[in-house]
Amino acid sequence: MAGTGGRAGATRQRVLEATLGLFNERGFGVTVAEIAAACGMREGNLHYHFRKKELLIATLFERFQEEELAVAEAELGDAAAASSYAEYQLGWFALMWRYRCFYRDAFNLQHRLPGLKGRFMEVQARASAAVARVMALATEHGFLAIPAGRIRSFVTNVWIVSSYWMDYLRTSTASAGLTEQQMQWGFGQVMALFEPYLTPAGRAAFSPLAQRAAALVMREDEPGGRG
Repeated sequence: MAGTGGRAGATRQRVLEATLGLFNERGFGVTVAEIAAACGMREGNLHYHFRKKELLIATLFERFQEEELAVAEAELGDAAAASSYAEYQLGWFALMWRYRCFYRDAFNLQHRLPGLKGRFMEVQARASAAVARVMALATEHGFLAIPAGRIRSFVTNVWIVSSYWMDYLRTSTASAGLTEQQMQWGFGQVMALFEPYLTPAGRAAFSPLAQRAAALVMREDEPGGRG
């Protein structure tokens, strides 16, 4: 029985990863038949693990929210080191890429599955508060120069741009996918919000992040990469 349960869990994981890849590539309009084909199984076998596509979406969404909180609330290795904040921001870029379907189609998804909205708002508030604490630490240690009363509005603006730059590109270009140059542009839009507040020490750590992040996610999508 334990072996059977382990195989079932591995199959569920394989289905979820394949589904996430399809959603990232083509959006939530992917059919159950297409998901089953990508997993090399019959539709009936797929329904054994996930009764309907909405359950697949909800399960992936919950994983996304868990990973988002893990990234937001990650402990800095050394709050006095510029590299700690750079790695923290790279963690966000990696999350945005891994779950880009949820960033790109968040508005439509909440209309499709309104039951997710409460959880989305709860996690967003908690993660935003965690990011604000990190930005306050970066200011305290001299990497950013954000007035205390503006940190929350700064985080809100970063959140907005981070969440919707992919959707902006999708509606303003003919490209179906994202090239490394487009990713660098998108991540650059996020980092542009940091620019007015970077101290010389912070600029040395934060300025190369857009290019580093774009190269990182492209490598992860190559054969043998994480994606």
